[in-house]
Amino acid sequence: MVWFLLAGLLALLGWVRPAQAADPAQGPGGPILVLTSGQSNFGPYYAEILRTEGFNAFAVADVASVSPATLAAYDVVILAKTALSGSQVTVLSDWVNAGGNLIAMAPDAQLAPLLGLASAGGQLANGYLLVDAATSVGSGIVNQTLQFHGSAERYTLAGATALATLYSSASSATAHPAVTLRSVGAGKAAAFTYDLATSVVYTRQGNPAWAAQERDGLTPIRSDDKYYGAAAADPQSDWVDLAKVAIPQAD
Repeated sequence: MVWFLLAGLLALLGWVRPAQAADPAQGPGGPILVLTSGQSNFGPYYAEILRTEGFNAFAVADVASVSPATLAAYDVVILAKTALSGSQVTVLSDWVNAGGNLIAMAPDAQLAPLLGLASAGGQLANGYLLVDAATSVGSGIVNQTLQFHGSAERYTLAGATALATLYSSASSATAHPAVTLRSVGAGKAAAFTYDLATSVVYTRQGNPAWAAQERDGLTPIRSDDKYYGAAAADPQSDWVDLAKVAIPQAD
């Protein structure tokens, strides 16, 4: 459900849905560039998310290849969670100010000024978010809190507009954004304060920390153990909130 925000941002920036590419690890090229790195476990998964949503005019490259010349060929960059050098931050910032459109996932703290965010310190792990359904990007997304898995950085708005807000529980809002958008120069800069790809994978595949645990009391270890919270020796909340199962949160 939340990755519809990514689709909404791309639609807002005017990109249509050309023919699908055959290689799931790469796109046929086009105006969208997915930047990932060898340090990002789930960065390449953004190619699959784009393809699922029908945005197939994209290419995938390593962030180490970023330069003014390479970025000049693209109108939209989706930046996977990765550490950046100062020079990479400068190249991306200059490109956005000149008219580029950046969507940064769990962004490097150095990008905060560009994104219109200020660190509030700390993280929120395995929480919830509420999409602002009154915005053009959020229109059509369920007006209920949704789970995310992984960690979100706590930010305050410093020029950006919130498209979604972090919740510490299904009903307790925080003062911190989950998804933001800011106009910068001639371009736009959006941020997910958590890693969307990690959240989708963990929601679908369960808690990786429980992978080798017998949690439900019924041997052998099975896939459901990665979702079962009420283990006798380690009682926790279920990995997926059963009150939210009617919502396709992983989509």
